[in-house]
Amino acid sequence: MLTMPRNAHEELSDRFLFIQALEAVRCLEEKIIESSRDANIGAVLGVGYPRWTGGPLQYIDMIGSRAFALRASELAANYGDRFSPPRMLVRMAEGDDRFCA
Repeated sequence: MLTMPRNAHEELSDRFLFIQALEAVRCLEEKIIESSRDANIGAVLGVGYPRWTGGPLQYIDMIGSRAFALRASELAANYGDRFSPPRMLVRMAEGDDRFCA
């Protein structure tokens, strides 16, 4: 897979933000959390996910589900399967759907 050259700061930032966002998708997919709102508020207030993102699922929406899934696949190729997009995200990426209204 061809990847865009990135500087070290961008690469680390993506790795930190993406892994947490992917876990939020998995939690929603497995019905551990009930809504994207719960995921966003819980992550920002509970674990310190950066406020400027609006939360992990809002962060995915900000990037776009298709672009996020593609970048997650690049990260998976470089850093392991933990970055692989969950099925829910892959389905959403097909229509470039959003988590939040």
